[in-house]
Amino acid sequence: MWRHGYVADYRKENQMLPKSAHTSLIAWSLLLSLAGCSISDGIIRPPKPAQLPAKQNLIAPAEDSAISVPIHVDLSAFLDAANDENLIPKKFDHWGSYLKTHKGTAYKYYAERDDFAMDRSSSQQSISTDQGTTLRDWWKGVDPPGSYVSISTALRYKIGTDPHITQCGDGNEWPRRAILNGNIAIGLTPNYGLSATVSSVAVNTTDPCKLHVADSDISQEVNNRLTNGVRGGLNNAVARINAMNVKSHVEDVWNTLLKPIQLEPDAWLLLNIEKIRHAGFSGVGPVVDDTIQVMAKPVIVFGTEPPSAPAALPQLDTQPASTEFHVVADAPIEYSTLSKALASRLKGARFSYKDDHIRITNASIYGNGGNQLVIRIDFSGDVQGHVYFVGTPEMNVLTQTVHIGGVHYDSATEKLLLKKADWIYGSAFRDFISNEAVLGVGPAIDRLRGLFTAALNRSINPMISTHGTVSSVQGVGVFADVNALYVRAMSDGALNLKVMGTH
Repeated sequence: MWRHGYVADYRKENQMLPKSAHTSLIAWSLLLSLAGCSISDGIIRPPKPAQLPAKQNLIAPAEDSAISVPIHVDLSAFLDAANDENLIPKKFDHWGSYLKTHKGTAYKYYAERDDFAMDRSSSQQSISTDQGTTLRDWWKGVDPPGSYVSISTALRYKIGTDPHITQCGDGNEWPRRAILNGNIAIGLTPNYGLSATVSSVAVNTTDPCKLHVADSDISQEVNNRLTNGVRGGLNNAVARINAMNVKSHVEDVWNTLLKPIQLEPDAWLLLNIEKIRHAGFSGVGPVVDDTIQVMAKPVIVFGTEPPSAPAALPQLDTQPASTEFHVVADAPIEYSTLSKALASRLKGARFSYKDDHIRITNASIYGNGGNQLVIRIDFSGDVQGHVYFVGTPEMNVLTQTVHIGGVHYDSATEKLLLKKADWIYGSAFRDFISNEAVLGVGPAIDRLRGLFTAALNRSINPMISTHGTVSSVQGVGVFADVNALYVRAMSDGALNLKVMGTH
């Protein structure tokens, strides 16, 4: 419009000019107009894509993990009871009078034991069919726990029958030797009380007497009397175990793990604990470890301290325990960092189509909401300006890189290219950008690896510390919002808590 107005004003004010001058001015005016159109046709400057509504992060949640917590349990009261001569005699003296088998065979015996000592506790000790039946009866049809504590002591003995027949272990043969063993099945009740029963008692002879009289196995008769007597005493001794409870110690651990654990000024470990399971007893001596496993869904979050969520101690879960521990974290990567890397890779790249070409002068990337990424490419050449591509971030778990999937021109860019530079739209330029839109996220994952290691090896308070290992860390997902690109990484490993002063 400004060009036509200029020509009209000129005609009105210069009626006396020569015809040739008048014609020259009109020609210049038309030339300027055509030049302006040519410049306008060579510039591509579409508006930014409209921001999409916010979208929830749909990356898969954290996996179930187990935090192993050994609670020290002192079974000295049980051991003291087992060594109490009022419960289990030190001497089994039936040498002064004869006993009879069910077939009427007369025999006598004498045995003496030392004090019981605690053997190594076990969580996977096998038991015989008869023992298993007895335990299932005690557990009212439910299979017994797989944890046992064992005691044993040295036993010396002798056996005699009618003096005119035979004897074993007397006189110069004193003593014959054996080991007296007792196994105690032990577990936890739903309310964290200890629950124990005698699973087996056995006399294992190292120097056996083999006495058979009138089809009677005298040695077996003596063994049966010894084991029955010891079993009765142990049944009374395990009452000391059944009176014990570890709830207060478990509750201390539970309440501690409910709170966020600070890893860095802006990084926090949330364990998200849910339930508690029992792993079993282990150790040697009267003080054993009752290992519980706190089931959690750990995540690392960034920003200000998140609020803790108080929750009452749940009852003990009866599901089998696991030892795996995973931590999940969403590492934010600033778009300025990604843009710098993308520009470094693309700047200066030349793209030609027949006689036309463009050269990339800059590249940037940002989040547009709705898990959408926008790539802006600036260029010069036969066409100048910029274009916008949009796509969705996708995690390549094999290469540990982020690829932008479904890259295409946004609608405003598409319309402008079809109108002014269809050779760019119809060429392989989009494919070129799509192939180059690969984002390295190694530094972010390396940072998380350091955080995972720090989270698993630290002091939580003066009484509780964590000790763990990280076997692997890998990116498993990605999500984009307007603030940052979030890469989700997960670690595999194991975590144990050390609790001071529990007993």
